[in-house]
Amino acid sequence: MPFSPTQLGTFMKQIHWKLFSWNLSQLHTSLPSLPPGLTLQTAERADESAIQSLTTRAFSSDEQWSGSYREIAEPLQLQIHETFRTQTPPAIAIFHGTRIIAASCLSTDPDAEHHLFSGPCVLHEYRSRGIGTYLLLQSLLTLRSAGIHVARALCKEGTTASKFVYPKFGSVSEPYDEDPFRSPL
Repeated sequence: MPFSPTQLGTFMKQIHWKLFSWNLSQLHTSLPSLPPGLTLQTAERADESAIQSLTTRAFSSDEQWSGSYREIAEPLQLQIHETFRTQTPPAIAIFHGTRIIAASCLSTDPDAEHHLFSGPCVLHEYRSRGIGTYLLLQSLLTLRSAGIHVARALCKEGTTASKFVYPKFGSVSEPYDEDPFRSPL
């Protein structure tokens, strides 16, 4: 006999979230440099497919998301799709030649629950080079340029991003008890 969604939810490990926020008026603008051969660009509508693929690869290859990525995969992909239809810019991306190797999808709505909803996603083979930190700071600067005063991002507790990336640049964090990817009933 199959389990109901409610019963199934009791067997699944609950994801614990942290909400990070940055006062963008106090953000310093000293931007570290990217490793040679990499460039930062504003994503365009034609980049959506590559960024969808990149976020899927970045999350699914991260051991810290093992098992729990499938719970957010579809809502995240839908949010990225909607962003490419409604936001300017929808994302910023780091290119190695013509290949997108990192991206951060943004919401420039001042009232958004979170502005960095994909977070800085970096392909596994490009991690540990400061690219995530660079992309986070550039995302915050982009949001500040769009008139956002306080930027917010949600992150799964215990991940590398929650321990080493998001705490940078004067962020404040607190537990977040809601499921940011839960569909409204």
